[in-house]
Amino acid sequence: MMLTKTIRTPVTARTNEEGESTGFTGYAAVFGNIDLGGDKIVKGAFTQTLASRYPDHGAGIPVYWNHDTDDPFKNLGLTTSAIEDEHGLKVEGDIDTGTALGKQVAKLLKENRVSQMSFAFDIEDGAWVDSRKNDDGTISPGYYELRRLDLYEVSICPIGMNQATEVSAKKAVLGLDPDQQPEHDEKTAATDPAPRKTDAARRLRLLNLQ
Repeated sequence: MMLTKTIRTPVTARTNEEGESTGFTGYAAVFGNIDLGGDKIVKGAFTQTLASRYPDHGAGIPVYWNHDTDDPFKNLGLTTSAIEDEHGLKVEGDIDTGTALGKQVAKLLKENRVSQMSFAFDIEDGAWVDSRKNDDGTISPGYYELRRLDLYEVSICPIGMNQATEVSAKKAVLGLDPDQQPEHDEKTAATDPAPRKTDAARRLRLLNLQ
């Protein structure tokens, strides 16, 4: 099951000498924060997939509008680079302005009317990190640590989709309320490198049977 994550991030339009928007620069993922899905991506999570799938400095990752991979006209172009820095997965890409959608997305970027990016991935390695009590009495919540991911595509997304995407996916796929976390199962964690993904897939199978 392919998963997606969306973040609010400044996406900067790249323009040519005529001032026309032809590409973008932004972050498809960020490191170190616990998102609304209860996950934290660690630096290095994309190292292997970039080296194996996109060895030319991250060039060649498909860029879509809002993950709509079924529609060939929603393919906006390819990345020209993708690197991990201290903040997250920084990507640059070209937009095919030869299509009506590509031209419109380029316009939206130039006018700062879209401000989110997302990426589609599989979990290759992850583990649950339990909550802990701090010295000042506060509680640091538990989270699922994403340690190695297989990256398939990055997307430019409409404004306002971040919270809706994460919260609705958490409720629909895992059967949890927004403030709930998946139960930690020591047996599952010991035998499955991605128990959260397994639980989600199981939940989806149940939903499809109803």
